[in-house]
Amino acid sequence: MKTIRGGMGIGDAIYVHAVARFLVAQGVQLKVATAWPDVYRFLPVECVPFRRDRIDILAHYSARKPQPTRQWQDVCITARVPTDTELAIEWRATGDIGEQVRRQAGGLPVIAVQMPRAPMGRTDGFGRELLPDCTAIQRLIDAARGRAFLVQIGAGKQVHRFDGIDLDLANRTTVPELFDLAQAVDGFLGYVSFVVPLAEVMNKRALLVWSARGLKAPLSYVRQITPQKVLEKSTSRWVMDNADRATLLGALDELVLRS
Repeated sequence: MKTIRGGMGIGDAIYVHAVARFLVAQGVQLKVATAWPDVYRFLPVECVPFRRDRIDILAHYSARKPQPTRQWQDVCITARVPTDTELAIEWRATGDIGEQVRRQAGGLPVIAVQMPRAPMGRTDGFGRELLPDCTAIQRLIDAARGRAFLVQIGAGKQVHRFDGIDLDLANRTTVPELFDLAQAVDGFLGYVSFVVPLAEVMNKRALLVWSARGLKAPLSYVRQITPQKVLEKSTSRWVMDNADRATLLGALDELVLRS
């Protein structure tokens, strides 16, 4: 039996799930070293506490940040699986939270809005430039009112409070409930974070607001976190937080009207 790990975050666990899904289909027996065992509940793998040592397969992207490949490709290359491995998840609804939210939406498209928090969950300020200007996201929320049902998701310390959210589920869901909800919504509105792999494995449309400050950050590691590097699927679109109103609203129209 081989042991696999990725990074520490829930987004990292989603990438590892997709690699593990491929390997299991090839007949490989796996242990997954993870802090997020619920992510793997529908895969025939054994979950063990997260650790960095005593592993056989590393499914991570961090060492390949400077390379002209996409982040999911970097995960695959590091894990030594084909780069065209499907970024997908084995998931079945564990409860009725998705149905409840859709009933509350009353027929409107349901858009999951990411709660603003410190990027990567860091408390030391590392990567703070990645958090976009939240007033740009607020403009999108304002324009979506009455056209979509907006559900806030996420966990951690909220660093900005949005107006106009229809249902606030931030810090109020379990991991399975979050995944159930992700499977039920029509699209996502957020920024670079776990929302990217979550939307992509669910094949949901996502609009990511990118921080202009992040692309000019002093640290190269942060500057290299670009839309071209991170986004894998055509369902993921991005807009800069300093874009003009017409550009912002055009991106929103594509998310809401095509949901």
